[in-house]
Amino acid sequence: MALKEQQIKQRLAQLKEKHNALKSRLAGLESAPEANELDIKRLKKEKLSLKDDIKHYQDMLIPDMDA
Repeated sequence: MALKEQQIKQRLAQLKEKHNALKSRLAGLESAPEANELDIKRLKKEKLSLKDDIKHYQDMLIPDMDA
């Protein structure tokens, strides 16, 4: 079942918000001298996954062009 445009935009906003929160959290962890490298790598991987999801939902908003 295809998602409606409004649902896509809402999900996109949620993903962007989560991505920004991870970005802030990651910046804080990276600046801490006692930072756990494993936690940093895990957060970077999660952030990258969110970025891929964001791209996917953005692509869903682009209308198909008839050739």
